[in-house]
Amino acid sequence: MMRLAYLTAFLLAATAAQGATIAPHRAVYDLKLIKSSGEGSFASVAGRLAFEIQGSSCEGWTTSFRMVNRYRPAEGEIRTSDTQSTTFESGDGLDLRYNQKEFMDLKPQSEKKIKVSRATPAADGSGETGDAETRPFTVPAGALFPMQHQINLMDKAASGETRDTSLIYDGSDGEKTFRAITFFGKRKAAGSNARDQTNSVAAPLSKLPSWPLSISYYPTSGDEQDTPTYQVGFDLYENGIATGLVLDYGSFTLGGELKNLEIMKATDCP
Repeated sequence: MMRLAYLTAFLLAATAAQGATIAPHRAVYDLKLIKSSGEGSFASVAGRLAFEIQGSSCEGWTTSFRMVNRYRPAEGEIRTSDTQSTTFESGDGLDLRYNQKEFMDLKPQSEKKIKVSRATPAADGSGETGDAETRPFTVPAGALFPMQHQINLMDKAASGETRDTSLIYDGSDGEKTFRAITFFGKRKAAGSNARDQTNSVAAPLSKLPSWPLSISYYPTSGDEQDTPTYQVGFDLYENGIATGLVLDYGSFTLGGELKNLEIMKATDCP
């Protein structure tokens, strides 16, 4: 249900055009149900998303991500899901390590370990699952890892482009690669984001411009479809911090409000 690494990619402390520095940070978002429809709809959803990134373009980036949601269906029992993931991506875009654990009502449900290496960022990648049965697989040439994708989006937003299509691989869905289509809104000048002006937690962002982004993810290789598997919207600031999350899973949509933010000191490359 939860495409967590997708969201991790959106929240990564990004680099803007002309090589802006990365902003390591910890961010926490309160989640609530915006809408739910269809069979098995929810009466309410309440949860929290916590995200942290550390590292640099020299040593690579390490991210940790946790989403806990309490689902109250229109009919049936309340369930609590807890998904935790960690990702390491090398600064040169050649290596990716992804680990994820999922719990339902405190009981372990699944665990996955993925690693991918490639000779160059444009080459095919050699992947391997670390599940109960190790399986090799190939990541197609041209697929971007999460940080690469984020840098690409920041570059295009800063240059005034309005659309991007990229092939991405993040490990969250095993061997699957997805096509991400992004639409960029108009640049918001520093201090002009009305929603964040009323949120004191977002005060450290008030001197930075931001861009509204909407990203849709489509499966590739044999199961292509006209409707996206997952969509996300948010305002992305120049230092890579996101506010105003909208997570659309098709049958239901969650909104995320920034509740805690800690911007940490960046480590300079030697």
